[in-house]
Amino acid sequence: YPLSGWKVFNLAITCHNDPLEAFAARPVSHDEVLENFRDIHPRAKAIIHHGKDWKAWVTCDRDPIERWVDGRVVLLGDAAHPMLQYFAQGACQAMEDAVCLSHMLANHDDQSAALDAYRAQRFPRTAQVQLMSRAIGEHVYHPAGDHARIRNAIMSAKSQNEWCDDIAWLYGG
Repeated sequence: YPLSGWKVFNLAITCHNDPLEAFAARPVSHDEVLENFRDIHPRAKAIIHHGKDWKAWVTCDRDPIERWVDGRVVLLGDAAHPMLQYFAQGACQAMEDAVCLSHMLANHDDQSAALDAYRAQRFPRTAQVQLMSRAIGEHVYHPAGDHARIRNAIMSAKSQNEWCDDIAWLYGG
């Protein structure tokens, strides 16, 4: 995606590599990036050749949990519900959390009740987004063999309007 008035681009690529430890912003050589994507289409590989200053991050995922409140401490965003990047909803869900939390605190005299109401309202939606993001990564972005062929058949059978209808719950209200 473009940055700085289309003068700089951020290029992010995803691969499953089962890291043995967590890390963030670890420098990665150009050759290592190319090795992870040696079997991709030449056009995509040509885009990767434009990249420089590569960094690697381990993405975090866990099953949804309902315990976001402990006394006067409340979690929101990735602390409450880390999610994979495939739905591009991490920051969006954190902002929704913040808005919901501010409304609950404004509308409840009892802070404990406000925090419980916040968690109760946000948990179902964030759990759905977490699990859907995981499923999209597994079944849409990274299938192989027969699973990829099935994915392609399903995706090509739907119209643009049908796809929009499928995700209206996320963007429509």
